[in-house]
Amino acid sequence: MISYFSSRYSMLKDLPFILQGDNPEKKLRLTLLIAGFSSILAGFYMVATNFIKGENGVSALYCLSTAMGFYIVIAAFRDKLNKHLYIIVHALLLIIMLLFLLDNDHRVEKHSEYNYLVALTVGSALVLRQQTPYLSKIFPLICLVVYLFFISTGLTWQHSAFQLNIPHESGFYIVNCAVPMIALLLTAFTLRGNYSETDLIKRELSQAIEKNQLELYYQPQVDSNKKLIGFEALLRWKHPVKGFISPEVFIPVAEKSGLIIDIGKWVMEHTLQQIAEWDRGQHLSDLVFSVNISPLQLIHRDFTQDTLLSLSHYKIRPERLKFEITETTFVYDQKRIGDVISHFSQLGVKWAIDDFGVGYSSLKSISDFAIDDIKIDKSLIMQIFKNESSAIVVQKTIELSREMGLNVLAEGIESEEYFTYLRDKGCHLFQGYHFARPLPPADAQVWIKKAKI
Repeated sequence: MISYFSSRYSMLKDLPFILQGDNPEKKLRLTLLIAGFSSILAGFYMVATNFIKGENGVSALYCLSTAMGFYIVIAAFRDKLNKHLYIIVHALLLIIMLLFLLDNDHRVEKHSEYNYLVALTVGSALVLRQQTPYLSKIFPLICLVVYLFFISTGLTWQHSAFQLNIPHESGFYIVNCAVPMIALLLTAFTLRGNYSETDLIKRELSQAIEKNQLELYYQPQVDSNKKLIGFEALLRWKHPVKGFISPEVFIPVAEKSGLIIDIGKWVMEHTLQQIAEWDRGQHLSDLVFSVNISPLQLIHRDFTQDTLLSLSHYKIRPERLKFEITETTFVYDQKRIGDVISHFSQLGVKWAIDDFGVGYSSLKSISDFAIDDIKIDKSLIMQIFKNESSAIVVQKTIELSREMGLNVLAEGIESEEYFTYLRDKGCHLFQGYHFARPLPPADAQVWIKKAKI
């Protein structure tokens, strides 16, 4: 019992993380909360009203709709949301149909009840637009057919028999109901899509994992002696028509839509799988692999558990991993982030700040967390011979980082001149096209074999 209430408290505590942002899943969960609480409030009122009138059977039916409201609220917080959606939409349709048939104590308002089906028809067309074809297209049409059936027949169940209440001018009545309803539904189908390039990328990216379009490339990282010390795992999306799509294009879309959670999990899983595969043939106990972690991924409630399970499954020591986060990560819940960083640091995972020098944080803020490495952004590195201010920023960052006990990695090294200059300034970790571009696994393995010689 204590564990039950503890899990419920944890769920409420995580509510801000469940609902914040603008990705479709969070919007859907918020919509379910609104629908659930609305059903509960309306249900309580109708239960009391019918109970006072002595309509115990109808009152019991509204008890069912109230219970359905509680289920919807609970479902908004549960995993496997798609399974709950199938139950919710069909249960709502069934309850509404039962109310049409059985709640006959106020016939004057009878036809106004059919507005519930209008709401369910248009609402499902809009809210479920990113679900399965059945939920997004077929179910709204089913609701439309049911609406037109009831509006044209006025069917009820009375005195142990079905009763019809067909309007005298049925054709005129049906046209006045059917035409605007169909027009409204077609409008919903038309306007529910966003046909911008961003949304097209989002829709295709959501299917990229299952269609096996994502790939991992590995860029070598070297020390001041140009000795291989590890790799950074970099995500690539090979679109079947458009070819390789730049991460600068699709990663922001993934972040904004929330797809970065599933994509980040895929990257982690396949990176560990690749390490395990290489270890079996090469014994790479001294190489460290860097994985980029999104802020949304980091604060997700399942990140720690999923990562630990993957490490255990592939038998990878935590010391073999380095998690790279950007400076914008510190805009989010710092306590939550600090706890996650501290937990993995105690296990041996290293942490690096990527793209340092162009974002939100400072060396002071980084000192508050268990950070091991600073990666100076390549936009600063590329300006050290062109802009004196950039050269000073890079030099001071190296000096202060070394004094704080942090390793400094310069990314974007494109020539020997940059390498020599930064090495002389005290930087001792490097990454860039001068050494190697991001490599597919087969080419990265060649680097590994050369490093073992």
